[in-house]
Amino acid sequence: MVFPHAVEAVLFDMDGTLLDTERLYVDAWIAAGRAVGHEITEAFCHRMIGKPMQDCETMMIERFGADFPLDACIEACGAFVARASRSGVPLKEGARELVDYLTAMNIPLAIATSSRRPTAEHHLSRCGLLSHFSILVTRDDVARGKPHPESYLRAARALGKEPRRCLALEDSPTGLRSAAAAGAMTILTPDILQPSAEERALCLTVVASLRDVLELLRAQADRQPLGAIAR
Repeated sequence: MVFPHAVEAVLFDMDGTLLDTERLYVDAWIAAGRAVGHEITEAFCHRMIGKPMQDCETMMIERFGADFPLDACIEACGAFVARASRSGVPLKEGARELVDYLTAMNIPLAIATSSRRPTAEHHLSRCGLLSHFSILVTRDDVARGKPHPESYLRAARALGKEPRRCLALEDSPTGLRSAAAAGAMTILTPDILQPSAEERALCLTVVASLRDVLELLRAQADRQPLGAIAR
């Protein structure tokens, strides 16, 4: 595969792309639903993947009604996640190697996540990656969350790069639509949700892991000096 433009920066989604958190959040919502006397199904959780919390809250109220104990459910979900991630959240396959490689090559890195800033900073700090990212764009920093492109547009702008010269890495259809709408070159590494044919058409390619992304970038560097890619 040949990248259509020089890769001047890499923009990472966090949950499900960089960190192995999506399964954790699905289990947390199911447990939280039970705690408040409602059945939150796995299929319903899948519909929430990649969406900002405000949208997820709206979905739950629409599904369960205005008397749904939303605050108690969110609190129970947060407590489940806190217990399960006390020793840190595992990284996705190839994540550390890819981040280390890009850092060594002086490629600017940013996070564009639907998580809140305290959550993002906590998880990234615990896994030792926070210092690698000069820019964090979280749900707290945008008026419109994914699939709107604001997160990726803001991340590219903060790095001083054109979106079309940024590589965006995503795992969910919602995030993919956000990155593609921003005009970024996008690679999808599906986690729980598999892309449709329409969604596949929005990205450069679909790969199994970030290790594959690393190999694609190394192959690109063999064709063009990485310094040229970073300019």
